[in-house]
Amino acid sequence: MTGTEKSGLYLYTLVEGHTGLPTGITGVDGQPVFCVPFRELSAIVHACPLSPYASEDTTVVTGWVLAHERVLEQLLSMGRNLIPFTFDTILKPDDERDVTAVLTGWLSREYDHFSEKFEKVRGKKEYGIQIFVDRQKIRASVLATNETIKRLEAEAASASPGKKYMIQQKLEKELKSAMEGEVAGIINGVTHKIEPCCDACVMGKLKKGQVPNQDMILNCSCLVSGENYPALGAALEEIERDGDLTVRFTGPWAVYSFV
Repeated sequence: MTGTEKSGLYLYTLVEGHTGLPTGITGVDGQPVFCVPFRELSAIVHACPLSPYASEDTTVVTGWVLAHERVLEQLLSMGRNLIPFTFDTILKPDDERDVTAVLTGWLSREYDHFSEKFEKVRGKKEYGIQIFVDRQKIRASVLATNETIKRLEAEAASASPGKKYMIQQKLEKELKSAMEGEVAGIINGVTHKIEPCCDACVMGKLKKGQVPNQDMILNCSCLVSGENYPALGAALEEIERDGDLTVRFTGPWAVYSFV
């Protein structure tokens, strides 16, 4: 790109302080990354065209997104406190100011807001926690222990065909309700153990097909301080050790869920 084409700034993150970046750090599309300091903050950016990054090739787009995340990972590895921005956040000049002036003007207006966010996440990192369960095991447990279901099964065994159908419909409804109650109890037990180890938790959508023959019953992002991290790890080990649950623990990540 020529100098005239590079009239925008691609924004990766804000960081506290003005400590320099690693030598030769590059970002999306191999572009050199640099700092724009403002008061006690720095914006981490690269010069870019005004149009968003777009491609019909998913491999290309995936590479761009991974490059964006690698910039954040390098800053995290340096111990930097940061407020991340999502892929393809591009700042543009306006009629009266170049893009750097637009950026610093925005930082000036929002400085107190960003300072509050830094206060919230300082010294903390984001981790992902997903809990999986084998619903067939829950079904078998409910069938073996639920007295109402046992009674309905006994009634169905000796009932006429028409009545048997009605009883089986009622049995399936009771089984579904009992299994949902069992899962809710598991979730309550898990959250009771992990929440004291976290400064904040955000629940996410449940996803299918993540672990063979198991269903995701909990998907959350947790904001965790360095001093609480060992306790969280111990709690997750206890959860997996004491129950028929599979735990997936990922991170640390940039604190997207909490800013």
